[in-house]
Amino acid sequence: MRVAYAGHEALTFSDYIDLEAGKTLAAEPGRVYDIAPASGRVVPEVPEPWFIPVGDEAWDQARATLSEALRALDEAQGEPEPEPQATEDAPTE
Repeated sequence: MRVAYAGHEALTFSDYIDLEAGKTLAAEPGRVYDIAPASGRVVPEVPEPWFIPVGDEAWDQARATLSEALRALDEAQGEPEPEPQATEDAPTE
């Protein structure tokens, strides 16, 4: 299961394995991990509220939301003013 750590401090979760590191999950704020329950542990698949599931659907939704927000911002700001062009009459340095 791919999850994002939502905590505010580094914590160790001995009931879970970090599949990339191959050892006990030592989670750091803002990181994403592939996790699995440690051998012999009966625990939830995703240890909420510490972790938020992350998958292709979540990324697709986040991209769509960002695109909509950027489009709305562009519409609210209108067309950008063009850069002034140098003319032959302008003094040069």
